[in-house]
Order: sequence, then C-alpha cells, then structure tokens
Amino acid sequence: MVNGGGPMGQDGHRADPAVVARELVEARFHGDVDTVTSLCTPDIVLRIEGSHEARGHEGVAQLMEFNREVATNVRVEIHRVMVSGDTVAMTRTMSLIVNGQALELGAGAFFTLRGGLVREWSDYLDMSELARALGH
Repeated sequence: MVNGGGPMGQDGHRADPAVVARELVEARFHGDVDTVTSLCTPDIVLRIEGSHEARGHEGVAQLMEFNREVATNVRVEIHRVMVSGDTVAMTRTMSLIVNGQALELGAGAFFTLRGGLVREWSDYLDMSELARALGH
C-alpha cells in the first residue's frame, strides 16, 4: 500500500496518520524494510522503552535484521488506533517464536508524524519474557 497505495493529501503526503502508523507496524513485523523506510523521516527515532533505540533508516533496518535473526512466525494484530493531530496511539499483540518458544507480547505505542511520515516511534512492552527466551 506504499508508493501510491494509501490515501494522499494535497501536498503529496499520506493524509491519515492512522493509516501511516498501521502500514508501518505491519511492514516492520513482515520484515519489509523498503516500506518501513518509505513511511519514516530520514531522522526517525524508534524507541523500545527500557531496551533499545534505533536512529535513522539504517538503525531501523539493523533492528529489523536482528528481529529476523532471533524470531520466526511473527504475526501482529492491531487492536486500537487513536489519532490526535500528528500523534497516533496504538495497541497491538505480537505472536512469535524465539528459540523454539511461542511468545505472545502485548504492546502500546506512540507515533509522532512530521510531513505525513513517522518521525518518532515509542514502543512500550514487557521485555522480560522475550529476554528469558533469548537466554538473558
């Protein structure tokens, strides 16, 4: 749905922040780096609170590569998306397999858009179950 697929505003940017955030999350958890970078500003900051921070397209791509190395059968279900101006709040559940262990992680996230693209993404989730599966 990128590059002409989503609704566009008169200025050429995606018109609906909820659509942008939803497309971004779906692309990230499907491993689609090209779509992810097309939906983010070059100076994107992705924070997994208490765990990781990725900066710029390259940093986000590296985080996605790490995810591909440690997790399989990744699925994401988006439950709620709420918008206020250029800020989007979202709840979702991620299902994945790490070291043979099936995990289900609930997450909350906030996205801040600039010019129709995501500038900041902050994820909030309990990383303890994932850390245990990774042997930490």
